[in-house]
Amino acid sequence: MPRPNKKQKAIRNRLRRVDGCIQSAEVVLPEWETVELNHDQLVEQADVVRAEASCLDLISDSNTEISKRPLTYTSTSRTTKWRKNAEAAKVDPAQTLQRFGFTVAKSVETQQLTKFIPHTEKEIEGIKSIMPAVKALIAPVMSKKKDDNARASYNNARYLSVYEYCLNRLGGKKKGLASEEAAEKFWPQNSKEYCGMTIIKWTKEFIDEGKLSDHSQVAHVKRVSLLSDSDVKMAVLEEIRKMKPALRSLIIIKKIIDEQIIPSVLGVVESDLSMTTIARYLYEWGYSYRKNKKTIFFDGHEREDVITYRNEWSKRMVEYMKRSEFYAGNNEEEVLEPILDEGMKQIVFVTHDESTFYANDGKDDLWLLEGENHIRKKGPGSSIMVSEFQCPCHGTMKSAGWTSRRFFKAGVGREGYWKYTDMLEQLQDDAIPLFELLHPGCQAVFLFDNSSNHNAFGDDALVASRVTLNEKPYKDTEKFQFKDTTVVLTDGTRLEQSFFYTKTTSVTNRLGYVVKTKETRFFKGIRKILEERGQWLGHDLEGKAWKMLCKSKEPGHRSMCCCGDPPTDVINHTIKQY
Repeated sequence: MPRPNKKQKAIRNRLRRVDGCIQSAEVVLPEWETVELNHDQLVEQADVVRAEASCLDLISDSNTEISKRPLTYTSTSRTTKWRKNAEAAKVDPAQTLQRFGFTVAKSVETQQLTKFIPHTEKEIEGIKSIMPAVKALIAPVMSKKKDDNARASYNNARYLSVYEYCLNRLGGKKKGLASEEAAEKFWPQNSKEYCGMTIIKWTKEFIDEGKLSDHSQVAHVKRVSLLSDSDVKMAVLEEIRKMKPALRSLIIIKKIIDEQIIPSVLGVVESDLSMTTIARYLYEWGYSYRKNKKTIFFDGHEREDVITYRNEWSKRMVEYMKRSEFYAGNNEEEVLEPILDEGMKQIVFVTHDESTFYANDGKDDLWLLEGENHIRKKGPGSSIMVSEFQCPCHGTMKSAGWTSRRFFKAGVGREGYWKYTDMLEQLQDDAIPLFELLHPGCQAVFLFDNSSNHNAFGDDALVASRVTLNEKPYKDTEKFQFKDTTVVLTDGTRLEQSFFYTKTTSVTNRLGYVVKTKETRFFKGIRKILEERGQWLGHDLEGKAWKMLCKSKEPGHRSMCCCGDPPTDVINHTIKQY
């Protein structure tokens, strides 16, 4: 029977009843009219009515007939069954091997269906089979001679947890609940979910293998690294300290360790340490691989001399604080005056700081729309530096248009660069006069940080890097003009010393007569300066051309040959660094 076309499908869908059966087309019966007829007409009409009645009976019989077609398609039609049987007959389980020349004999046993056993029943049967073996393994050992039965506590806990899990399963509990209860009982310090899954794996392993695999943690061979030696550690750290931080890399450190340190310290000629091992030991020794950020620098802050200096500095600051004002109250509106002895001046702390601001500075966090990107300029732009002195009672010290704040436009082609001379000029011209105007009768303690400008020596300070070993001509126009000094020698005598002398030279003609004389200013040089002090040692054993000895403990040691004077000496005021 051919398949219906689209037109036939449309007619069937239109004629389909609510219950799914197909009905015949609905016949619309004409409406009967009452007319008056004679005898002949009645006979003719009777024949017509009889014929129409017979047609109505046929239509009613066709409408009341119930279709045998099911309401839904069940794929059990005769054609479908025939097609499926034909396709199944074509399939041969042996055709794949026969294609390669093998012959597979059909067995009757393969055609028989095996009995299906649910997975849960299989597990229960396996658990029942291993229960006696597990029970024997967890029994306590009474004899010391049975070394084979002596197990570590870890393995014993594994068997106990497997036994507990089996009991829970035989008691009707589900797999997850049974394993978690066993884990919570024998492994309370671990995660019960993870241990529960592990117990299930152990049970399956015992069912399949009849035992649990031995616990192998901490059972591997121990090897001690060559870097664990203390002498090697000290040698490596010493080499790293000698290197510049920018040049430190694992490749260079590995080369030094393999080629220099290990052969010289341990006598091992061929050593090939991995970079991972070197990096791990560097982390243990305090080094870390990170970005270099600007932060507080500290080095040697626990040295004995540093601790001694900080203790002395702290005591001096406490004494200064006793002579200064204190502020009390929620807003520090109450001023507590210090109790001063007769002749003592009140102390006022004045702090100094410098900050640099750039034209293209801006916030990193902005309110932006989605997809909006604020483009900044690449360079920082022009800069302006602010140098300011502040006191606790006035803040920025000022009087009318005169202020202790100074702006400096740094850069080439502008005002140059901020040097100690600029800071000294601000201190002498602005900070000190304003302080004396606002705090009459008080003494200032100016506090500076340890900037290089604040630690700079004056042009007349005798700094070793500015002088030469031997004497040389020295003009009055030179930048550094060393002032005379007084030195207390080791025997207690005081020596007033000048670092310059005048040397007269004569110019003669051919006959030997003096034509003219010339006076030249000479700098003595370090050799002659130390010879006058009795501190010159001559040539040392290391091959250096000269050597100094500055171990005298006389006061005013900053005026010695290798130390200069502080940046400035302010009368009636004190300068401290923090």
